[in-house]
Amino acid sequence: MIITVKAARVNKGLSPQEVANHLGIAKRTYQRKENGEIRIYADEIVVLSRLLGVPVQNFFETQCRKKTHNTA
Repeated sequence: MIITVKAARVNKGLSPQEVANHLGIAKRTYQRKENGEIRIYADEIVVLSRLLGVPVQNFFETQCRKKTHNTA
């Protein structure tokens, strides 16, 4: 089953600020990543996977990252 970052965070009972603190980024930056406005980097995916209890592979599924656009 594929789960979005936001759904995984909510299921774990964490606030956006708590997750942002674990990633070492601002809350707004985290929210933009969670909403697919900006990319989540590989090292952040590892942290999110461990923190949220979701396999790393989940975050590479198309349905999970449907809003992220290639900015290159």
